[in-house]
Amino acid sequence: MQIKKGFNANPHKSANKVTINSFMMGSLFFILTLVIAIDPNKFSPFVIYQLVLAIPLLFVSSLAYSKIGYSKDTHNWDILGWHTNNLGNLFVLNSVGLVAGNYDLLLAKIYFTLFCFLMTIYTLININHEPKSWPNRVYKLFFLLIVTILGGVLIIL
Repeated sequence: MQIKKGFNANPHKSANKVTINSFMMGSLFFILTLVIAIDPNKFSPFVIYQLVLAIPLLFVSSLAYSKIGYSKDTHNWDILGWHTNNLGNLFVLNSVGLVAGNYDLLLAKIYFTLFCFLMTIYTLININHEPKSWPNRVYKLFFLLIVTILGGVLIIL
């Protein structure tokens, strides 16, 4: 009997993540060009930092996930890909909330609350479908909540 690890590589899913990451990186380059053209001083440094740092995170995630398609031992690539992918995407999501906070603080609070609430519901549904996966699901939710709170919520407060 094989012991299930918290991260299980799936070559098809990994290929999709590489495609999504490529689209996200292209979008980020466009957004950053727009921010620079408009006036970077109109945006919080936290917004710009997170948008800029999301690019190498998503790039490395793509490299790690591409290894899953042809490597024998994929566990470490999956761990690296998952963390860099989620951190990059969370930086983008935090940036949206921070920009919303520049417009309306209440909107930003609703945004972050709704995001955390929906991700908690998503996690509970995952745990309900696979009860044995709860430690992995809870770890992933806490990772998301910590990055969202530190990179978004605390900044708008």
